[in-house]
Amino acid sequence: MLNTEDTENHRPAVRGMCLLAAFLLTGCASYVEQRSPKEGEGMPSAPGKFSHADDSAKPVPVVDSEAWWTLFEDPTLDSLMQRLELANPDLEAGLARVDQSLAALGVTRGPLLPTITADGSAGRRRDAVNNLLFPIATPEYERYRLGMSASWELDFWGRVRGAVRRDSLRAEAAELEYQAALLSLQGELARQYFAWRTMSDELGILREAARLREENLKLQESRLELGSGVEIDVARARVELSNARASTEAAIRNLGRLRHAIATLVGQTPSEFELLPEIADGSAAHNPVAVPAGVPSELLARRFDLRAADRSLSAAAVQIGIRKADFLPRITLNGSGGVASLKTSNLFDAGSGFFDVGPQIDVPIFQAGRRKSSVAEAQAQWREAAATYRGALLTAVREVDDALLDLKSLSREANARRAAVVAAVAAANAANARHESGLADYFEVIDAERDRLQTRLAENALRGMQHAAGVNLIQALGGSW
Repeated sequence: MLNTEDTENHRPAVRGMCLLAAFLLTGCASYVEQRSPKEGEGMPSAPGKFSHADDSAKPVPVVDSEAWWTLFEDPTLDSLMQRLELANPDLEAGLARVDQSLAALGVTRGPLLPTITADGSAGRRRDAVNNLLFPIATPEYERYRLGMSASWELDFWGRVRGAVRRDSLRAEAAELEYQAALLSLQGELARQYFAWRTMSDELGILREAARLREENLKLQESRLELGSGVEIDVARARVELSNARASTEAAIRNLGRLRHAIATLVGQTPSEFELLPEIADGSAAHNPVAVPAGVPSELLARRFDLRAADRSLSAAAVQIGIRKADFLPRITLNGSGGVASLKTSNLFDAGSGFFDVGPQIDVPIFQAGRRKSSVAEAQAQWREAAATYRGALLTAVREVDDALLDLKSLSREANARRAAVVAAVAAANAANARHESGLADYFEVIDAERDRLQTRLAENALRGMQHAAGVNLIQALGGSW
């Protein structure tokens, strides 16, 4: 056992070292922070407005919603989004990276508290007699030992706490990067889904166009048989029918590829993915999400990628202070104690006890510029993080302005397309009325119907672009208006 008297004699020394440790920890805790770049240094400033925002409109209240896709009021899209979050492999990998960062933070927090270990040994040993300075009675003997040791680095310069702060920021960045990846995948799924719906409508229009081309070919062939037609008109009708059938097949192929893309996003192979029912012509004609005017640039603060860049920049700043603190001495409190004996019979006697308590100071003297290079490396990493942050902000502003520009321009184009469709429908109705009254032949009806279908195809494609632009704006603003 430990000698009680010896322990009492050393208590003042142990108590004094504990008081010294507490003083050092409270008095010099900010050294790493003082040697790091100031908070906010290297951070870019967001612009006051977007170039394509409506300055005349009043700002609208911000709508925070994790389920932003519900703005489109589409139950199928809602179901796909749920499947995405449950089974997408990229999201699973992102969660694993978050867990890794949290585990690394736990490892870094370890030195904040003393490290305590216990050990024991038992064995038989024989010393070489010719290697001893003094002769011993028995060169072969047994040895038993039970002990415990503790070690604690005094965080004099805030190095350990700085490392915890750094890894905590990195863990936050990993979580925000996961959220950014989730939003990116959600946006991609929404775009693919709306493209699929648009292509479904296009396929219906193309099939109608192919049917019209078949009627035209039959009519031209009938005229040729009756002697009132010419061969070139029949040939042209066949060309139009072949082109219509080719366009229909291309739409079927594109529709299948979009379905495959959606299956991959929800974590399934195309063969496992339940085939979505084809959407009837015109079912996707609901209006795109309305864009609120006067979107403030402060919404960029909610973008997950920008918040992750902010955490990474702060972590890089702390790392500089940690590297500078490596130039300073490390002070560690070490202690060990236990019992040791050559016999098990007296292992726990008073004379078998031992202990060793005292501080240890490690002072860096010469390391061939290694620490100086490590500081230079940390500073370069901080500059890289600052440049990455600025680049991410510029990209974010461009994405918002692009989406605002697209939505405004597409809205004006949609009005023109809508007018063209109305005019084409009116022309087709007029041609049918003239044909029924005997004032025009059926070729005039076919030409009018061809124009009507072409304008419908253009309008349908434009509607798909509007849906994609709406998704792009929501994603660019961090997942909500």
